[in-house]
Amino acid sequence: FIAAGAYVLCALNGNVASATTHSASVNSISGISKGWHRSSLPSFISAKKSTFHWTDNVLFQTRGGSDEEENAKTAVAEAEEGAAAPAAADHDDVVTPIDSDDATEAEPRNLTFSATKPYDGSPEDPDGIPSRFLNMKKGDREGAKEAFEGHVAWREENDVDTVLSRPHPQFDVCKAMAPHYFAGHDAKGNIVFVQRPAMLDFELMRRNNATIDDLLNHYIYVIEYCWNILEDGPPEGVMTNVLDMSGLSFRSMKNQEYIGFGKNFVNMMSSNYPGRSYKTLIVNAPKWFHGLFKLFKPLLREATRKKIVILKAGKHQEKILSELLGDSLPNDLISGKDAADIEAGARFFLPTEEKEECEPGPNSLIEFEMRQFCIELLKLNNETLQEVI
Repeated sequence: FIAAGAYVLCALNGNVASATTHSASVNSISGISKGWHRSSLPSFISAKKSTFHWTDNVLFQTRGGSDEEENAKTAVAEAEEGAAAPAAADHDDVVTPIDSDDATEAEPRNLTFSATKPYDGSPEDPDGIPSRFLNMKKGDREGAKEAFEGHVAWREENDVDTVLSRPHPQFDVCKAMAPHYFAGHDAKGNIVFVQRPAMLDFELMRRNNATIDDLLNHYIYVIEYCWNILEDGPPEGVMTNVLDMSGLSFRSMKNQEYIGFGKNFVNMMSSNYPGRSYKTLIVNAPKWFHGLFKLFKPLLREATRKKIVILKAGKHQEKILSELLGDSLPNDLISGKDAADIEAGARFFLPTEEKEECEPGPNSLIEFEMRQFCIELLKLNNETLQEVI
């Protein structure tokens, strides 16, 4: 029960006070390394051009990857030695419009991303530890070193560095299994990520021959996309999490599959993506939820507790959401659409195929572009999205 509650509240925050050990973080997803087939990596992993091309193909818009990181590290090292960086470097931050006819000739960018970035504090740290891990351990260097080594081992064990370079045919299936989406950016400029924990659909999972490991693997795909493509920095970004509790019941939280997923999810996120939360908004919370929160509130770090805002449906909630989320307030959180009103097995939303139809919510522009990114990669590998049944 506590594990289920921790999943609901901690979600993507990495906020469980007792972070898992090296071995736990590596083994928390029993079969994730087998979740997606390992075809030969596509040709675009080695990018020849570093210019950010403005095209409709999201694959060709991608900046980043190991080549860019190495170039940035070199620039940092030169600056520390007193050498001036070349004025015309690689123009990584320059957006160069090109004709659509030329876009097909452009080289897609490198889609391999490592555990560190040039601006995450690791280049300056004597042990190469990103600042987020030191902050998570409150300056305990040995603890931070162990936690980061566990993270690196987890990435290697599960091939996380190249997850964005591999085809993901179950993208739509996983979205239907557990509704979640990037709505846009809040009033402070932080990415807004919305989840509906009560709508985790295990029957749909079985109908589509998917597994919990597939869903966990999908979340890695989404979060890696967020921090390496969508919000690639610098500086390192944080997100505003919105947990819509519509339809949540005690019955769902007693479900063993739900609890099992919650344990693995929280372990994976808390061990490998610490320090990524700006604020957590729990909306449409039932009356009994406050009592539940008190049960596992001691498990959360003090800094985390201050970031959590619990709201119940009504005008006050809409006012707070409007102030915090601004233009990215999802329409489905205003309309009062309740998960409990949706038939079992029915999809909460269908992805739009037209960019012009995008709006804050499940079919935001960010979601449209991420799905197109996935589709283009599938095309390069002569694959298609699996149809949701």
